[in-house]
Amino acid sequence: MMRQPDVHKIFRITAMLCMLMLVAGTVLAENCSLIVSVPKTTPDDAQIFITGNHDAIGNWNGKGAQLKEIGPNLFEFNAELPVGSDVEFKFTRGSFSNVEKTAQGRELPNRKIHITAGTTLNKRFTVEAWADQIASPATKPVITGWYSIRRAVKSQFLEPARDVIIWLPPSYPRNQTLRYPVIYLHDGQNLFDANTSFGGIEWGADEVMTEYISGSNAGKLQEAIIVGIANTADRMSEYTPFVDPKHNGGNGENYVKFIVEELKPLIDGQFRTRPQRDSTFIGGSSLGGLISLYAGILHPGVFGGIIAMSPSIWWADGAIINWLLEHNIAGYPGRIWVDMGTREGEEAISSARKLAAEIAKGAPAFKGMRYREFSGATHSERSWRLRLHFPLQYLIGTQQ
Repeated sequence: MMRQPDVHKIFRITAMLCMLMLVAGTVLAENCSLIVSVPKTTPDDAQIFITGNHDAIGNWNGKGAQLKEIGPNLFEFNAELPVGSDVEFKFTRGSFSNVEKTAQGRELPNRKIHITAGTTLNKRFTVEAWADQIASPATKPVITGWYSIRRAVKSQFLEPARDVIIWLPPSYPRNQTLRYPVIYLHDGQNLFDANTSFGGIEWGADEVMTEYISGSNAGKLQEAIIVGIANTADRMSEYTPFVDPKHNGGNGENYVKFIVEELKPLIDGQFRTRPQRDSTFIGGSSLGGLISLYAGILHPGVFGGIIAMSPSIWWADGAIINWLLEHNIAGYPGRIWVDMGTREGEEAISSARKLAAEIAKGAPAFKGMRYREFSGATHSERSWRLRLHFPLQYLIGTQQ
C-alpha cells in the first residue's frame, strides 16, 4: 500500500527553500561616508559631484551623485553600497571638463574603495585642482621620434575643438618620395606622452613603433604614420554610436564624420600618406574600441583595418553586435583585431566573447577578425601598452 505524501512537511520544506532563495538573492549593503576637501579656488556657488562605476554614483556620468556642503570647501557623500563592491570614482563639478586633477594638472588615477560587510566606511579625500582651472602646460611634449601637432582642430560636426598629434616614421624626414599608411587612434593624449596621459601612464605608441621598425625588433612593422586624436569632455558621447539608457551618449556618428570628412582630408593634404582603403586604419581602446568597430564597418571603403582593444561591447546592452551583423560585417574587406584582458570584469569579458561568438555564428564565412584574451591584463593604459605590438603586427606587420 502506497503512503500518502505528508502535505504539511512538503509545505514546510518548500517554505524553507523559498526563504533560503530570498536570503541568497538579497544584496547586502553597507553605509559609505566620504568627506571631500576642495581647493580654495573652487567657485563659491559650485556643486560637487561624485561619479564612478556604480548606479549610485552615476555610472561615469559627469554629473553623478551630488555631495552635501558641510563647511567651507568641505563636502560629504553618504550612500549604501553593495557589500563586496570595488568602487572606482572621481570628483567633478558637474562634467568631465571640470573633473579633479593633480596639483600639477595631470590626470588622476581613479580613486578606489572596497565595501566590506559589517564595516561603515569613512574616508577623507582632498581634491588638489580642477581641470578647468589648470593652465595649459608649457613643457615641450616628450615624444620619441618625429612628430607634428595641430592645435585646436575645429569641426562643423563637433564641439569643442581638439588637438591632433601626428607621429611620423623614422624615414619620413629623410626620404621625400615615400608615402605611408596611416593609423588613426583615439584618446590621443594617452598615446605618446606620460605628461598628458591618463594616470601618467602612456601607451608608448611612439616607442613601440620605433622598436618594431628600427629597434630591437626591427623589420617587424611597416613604417606608418600615427594620428592621435585627443579626446574632449564629450568623450563618452563622441565615442558611442548608440544612446545607452543609463549613460546617454550616442554622438558617435558625428565623431566619425569628423574623422572621415574633415580630419582625413586634412592629414592626406598635409602629409605624404597612402590614402587608399588598404593603407588606412582606425583603432582605440575601451569606448575607443567600440567607436572604431562602428567607424570601420560604417565606412568599409575608407578603413582597411580596425583595432578594438578592450572594447566596450556592453554599451547599450551590446547593441553593436547586432549592428555589425546587420551592416554586413561578413563582407568587410579588411582585418579586425579585438582583444580583452582577463581582469577587466565579467561584463566586459562576457560581452567581448559574445561578440566573437555571434560573428562566428552569424557571419561564418568572415575570417578577417582575430579575437584574443590576455591573462592578467587589466583595463588600463599599462596593459594596452604591453600588447599594442600585437594588433599593429596584425594590420601593418611585414609578415602577413
